[in-house]
Amino acid sequence: MKNILINKISILFVVMSAILFTGCEDSIEGINTDPLAALEIDPALLMPEILLGGITANRTVEQFQMSTHSQQWSFSANFGVFRNPERGTIGPNTVNNIWVGNYTTALRNLSQMRILTERNNPTARNVIGQAKVLEAFVYMNLTQVFGDIPFSEAIQVDEFPNPNFDSQEDVLRGIPGLIDEALVELATDTDIVDGGDLVFGGNRENWIRFGNSIKLKALMLIANVDPASVSADLQALSTQPMITANSQEAKLDYLDAAGNQNPIFTLIVQFAGGNQNFYSGGSTLVTLMNNNNDPRRSAYFNELDGGGFAGQPQGSLILDTAQFSQVSDDVIIATLPDRYATAPETNFYLAEAALLGFISGGQAAADTFYQAGIMTSLGRYDGLVNEVPAADKATYMASARGSIAGDSQADALRKIHEEHYVADFMRHAESWTTIRRNQVPAYEPITGTVLTGNINRYQIPLSEVTSNPNAPGVEALTTPMFFQN
Repeated sequence: MKNILINKISILFVVMSAILFTGCEDSIEGINTDPLAALEIDPALLMPEILLGGITANRTVEQFQMSTHSQQWSFSANFGVFRNPERGTIGPNTVNNIWVGNYTTALRNLSQMRILTERNNPTARNVIGQAKVLEAFVYMNLTQVFGDIPFSEAIQVDEFPNPNFDSQEDVLRGIPGLIDEALVELATDTDIVDGGDLVFGGNRENWIRFGNSIKLKALMLIANVDPASVSADLQALSTQPMITANSQEAKLDYLDAAGNQNPIFTLIVQFAGGNQNFYSGGSTLVTLMNNNNDPRRSAYFNELDGGGFAGQPQGSLILDTAQFSQVSDDVIIATLPDRYATAPETNFYLAEAALLGFISGGQAAADTFYQAGIMTSLGRYDGLVNEVPAADKATYMASARGSIAGDSQADALRKIHEEHYVADFMRHAESWTTIRRNQVPAYEPITGTVLTGNINRYQIPLSEVTSNPNAPGVEALTTPMFFQN
């Protein structure tokens, strides 16, 4: 196998410079046109721009506020950029940048990546497999945020200059098919993007695990509404390799070097002198963890001066570090990665699938997956300064939280959902999806909100509505997603 190599450090400097100067543009182009799309370039050079500029820039710059929608954070800085989204006002720049970043920078260049490979190196099937996995992941990101989106007609400039929108159900049902196409391309060892692959460094087996994990998530979102239609697919998938260990997770690492640091950390440095006093733990999350004496509290949050941990009520916007626990300075660091797919997420979906009979094994298999989900979550910070001590891990696993064996199905399912929610900390869009999907834990009231309910979606950009005659009407922010029950 010949690997397609480029220098990782150089990639980060070049692409992050582009992000810093272009990340807050107000205007957007049509999603099926891009005058800057690469026409002739090595696919290895496209992938870093796709990952950093198209995917992770949005997830760390625009989507961090989604941790307030999941009530895992509560902003402690009363600035409009924080106050508005927490209280129910989503700015047009936010939706524009998410839309353009995913469609134009990510999906358009992923399409070019496949086209160029087919033209110039058609035997490099693994490169096409990498692109298709990322396409599925981008569509998953988009539908989690907006609901109905262009999917079947997207990024086909000549055929569909004004693409129709597919329902969220159709998008979720289409993602597994896209993954299946990717897995065919990844089935045998060929040329693969290596140095430009900032996620797995060209590890084909991990790309297969990533693809299967995305497929599992799509099927489980459907199963929340229509389990009978996907139970056979889930059973077939359950024997395939997935991300079940922390060493396998799909993530993009930031570096501890100027220009390559996590943007949330950079924000703290630039506007708060490096003192983390913008983000408190949300009362919903901290209360749940307090009730269970969860040892991850000290990994996630700064302890109060008088000891213990306290979450801040949503929308209160109070900066009082003596009263409310801030998100830990050991979490928001320069090298904080963007985690695309994690071992706890996969294990908890498998636990739920086994418990509900979608896959074989029953409650015994569900308990095995459940325990693996907790252990991989407890081990998230191993080797770091906020590592959960081994004794605390053992105590937690020996408590009632450490197993669902002997629980009623309702109690077992609630514990799976609660632990899934806790494990999603610092995964902004994913924690929002988890609480919307399961309604566990219960939402708490939001002080000063302009809405009558919780935010369930973002509205598609007005520029898309006005420029695309096939765009649907604008949905209210509180309109539930297809996958909610």
